[in-house]
Amino acid sequence: MKTKYLLLSVVFAAFLSSSMPQGSHSLEIGSEAPAIELSSDAVIKNLDMLNGKYVLVNFWSAADARSRINNKRLADLSASLPADKIAFVSICTDTDTTIADEILKADNVPADIIYLSAADTTPQVTEDFQTETGLRSFLIDPFGNLSAVSPSNETINSKIFN
Repeated sequence: MKTKYLLLSVVFAAFLSSSMPQGSHSLEIGSEAPAIELSSDAVIKNLDMLNGKYVLVNFWSAADARSRINNKRLADLSASLPADKIAFVSICTDTDTTIADEILKADNVPADIIYLSAADTTPQVTEDFQTETGLRSFLIDPFGNLSAVSPSNETINSKIFN
């Protein structure tokens, strides 16, 4: 009987590990966050200006209403926080950004966010942040370490002000 449960546990664990997103970077809280590598065509060539701030990175798609709503929520939240404490990087994973550009305008997303598209980042970014299987957000601390994955407003506020 114990062998049967052990076997089922091993099969279940193998199933879970095979369905987990894979990337070349660990996304454990406290580990170094993956770099956001920009393509040569990116308008913004360097994110070094964000050193010393929390960086809220959000991956979203115009085709995914939930991720669009989350992008608006995070943009508004970051705009309400001190600019010297946090920067918001919105990365649209769509290859055609025509609709995304219109959505940002229609949603009144603050103009001071750092907005990137799939064309602005290298494919390694989505692999490292493991966003091929879902759209996600990350909070990176001022030292470049992953502070939270899919953070709530309360989590962001508590990290910024503590």
